[in-house]
Amino acid sequence: MSTKPSARQSRTSSQDQTLAGSPYRALYDLVLGDEEARACKDISEEACQEQPRSFGVHVVALTLTKIGDGLADAKLTLAWLFASLGVPAAFVSWLVPVRESLSLLPQLLIASRIRLFAKRKLFWTFGSLVQGVCVAGIGIAGLFLNGTPAGWVMLGMLVLFSLARGVCSISIKDVMGKTIAKQRRGRLSGLSASAAGFATLIFGALLVLDLVPTADAAILSGLLIFAGGLWVSAALVYAGLEEYPGATEGGRNGFREAIASLNILARDPVFRHFIITRSLFISTALVAPFYVMLASQKTEGGLSTLGLLLLLAGLANLISSPFWGKFADASSKTVLVAAGILCGSLALVVTIVSLLDGPVAHHPAWYAGVIFVLYIGHAGVRLGRKTYLVDMANQENRAKLVAVSNTVIGVVLLATGGLSTLVAQSGALGAVMTFGAFSLVAALFAHRMQDVSG
Repeated sequence: MSTKPSARQSRTSSQDQTLAGSPYRALYDLVLGDEEARACKDISEEACQEQPRSFGVHVVALTLTKIGDGLADAKLTLAWLFASLGVPAAFVSWLVPVRESLSLLPQLLIASRIRLFAKRKLFWTFGSLVQGVCVAGIGIAGLFLNGTPAGWVMLGMLVLFSLARGVCSISIKDVMGKTIAKQRRGRLSGLSASAAGFATLIFGALLVLDLVPTADAAILSGLLIFAGGLWVSAALVYAGLEEYPGATEGGRNGFREAIASLNILARDPVFRHFIITRSLFISTALVAPFYVMLASQKTEGGLSTLGLLLLLAGLANLISSPFWGKFADASSKTVLVAAGILCGSLALVVTIVSLLDGPVAHHPAWYAGVIFVLYIGHAGVRLGRKTYLVDMANQENRAKLVAVSNTVIGVVLLATGGLSTLVAQSGALGAVMTFGAFSLVAALFAHRMQDVSG
């Protein structure tokens, strides 16, 4: 007596016949090789058949862009480039606010518009192309411009880059939801992040070991042009994704909803205190370019020093997240307090060392250690505030709290660009002292937060 194959068995067989021998399938089987991993409970039949290939496309495209992110880090690489070209500190002060706020606010403004299109992969493809052109454009500008003209052109490119990044952030969440089944997406993101992280570490090591010609200042511009090419390559890879039409109804204007929900700040004192605390913790990101400026001024300014900073920043990100994650499960509030004290104390120590102006203050390894500690602290801030918000919210109000939080922080980031410009007038060390003080105040506010982890 013959038994009719189940829908799941037929679907798996179809996948095997369609994608046999594909390198994407080999990657998929390596990461999710069991039969159950091929099940598709929340995506369409057509998307399920293409899932191994879709998984591979996402991994390759995201890995390429994440490597680009590591090489063109606004807090490190762009800050170093600005310092080497003699760009005024006022421009450096806008790197983080522009990079962060202009990739955040567009998501709230245009998400509902993108929802009107049944296929959305081209939004990510176009956004990645724009990002690649902008990063390469910054590199090209570095070859021909310096000082204030370089600052204006590069900051303009960063504005376009960040807006395009916001479009990509919206579209990829939607496309991934249609093409990759649940319980696969986290591993997909983790795999691409790990691969990109190791690639950035390797590149940093090559610079440190002088295996890349670091004496030529044009090498840094070449690095950014190469990074731009990674985004362009990712766009070409992603254009080959097989995407089936999705729902176009139900789109909501996140920015409008967030504005309409702002009264929650008046009604909920716990949430209001969290927003104030999170705003103060922006200082841990704003201070990074000024540490880089200090390193460029106090050392010989060679690219081997930048390589050391990239290497230690990558190591900090790799080792700190598991530690902070376990810590946050016990008390996300305490994580914020500890991270704030760490970043504030770091600024105090750097200030003392710089004022004493001993041999340590001129050694690249010192600044690599500073960046290492800063990135550990900043990782704690990011993980702590995300965990706190999730623990504080409930099923009914979580989406609203996230929308309001992102809107307020996006606006605060833009406002802090002006504050950073004023702070920058006192020089890199003055900015380090100011933002270090803000970090300590943030730790104090975090200490007064209600403990929600329990």
